[in-house]
Amino acid sequence: MQQLDSTTLELAAKILGAARELTLATVRADGSPHASTVNFACEDLIIYAAISIDGGKAHDLGRDARVALTVNAPYDTWSEIQGMSIDGRAAFITEPAELSFAGALLLHKLPDYARIITEPQVLPWPGMLFIRITPQRLALLDYTRGFGHTDTFDLHEAVHAV
Repeated sequence: MQQLDSTTLELAAKILGAARELTLATVRADGSPHASTVNFACEDLIIYAAISIDGGKAHDLGRDARVALTVNAPYDTWSEIQGMSIDGRAAFITEPAELSFAGALLLHKLPDYARIITEPQVLPWPGMLFIRITPQRLALLDYTRGFGHTDTFDLHEAVHAV
């Protein structure tokens, strides 16, 4: 695996900034994977999302924090495809300052939340949980460098230094 560098971080930021949703996979009680679309916001490589308090993702994450996700930047032709997959761990956010931070990030990136959330000042938003996803492994897909070009990075140490 390669070292995380500024070029990699710039590409990751570009992809995360261009996308509005990601596909999040959690582990069901029977051990099978479950993938679903989730809106998100991020700071550097730390990803924040709001999920339903009684949904499958919340139940899955309550049992097993392991997640995998994919996110792709919009593209017109295959030669422009840029995306990433991440293996990581998700945690429910409970600390007031981080709840406020995550809520502000989500509202900034996804202003449509303001139309469906009746009390955005109540954190987490009614009926929802906020989660933080900390990446442990990152694979960057960059077709601008050739069909299927992928670079993989171990982030166990690096993500905390970002």
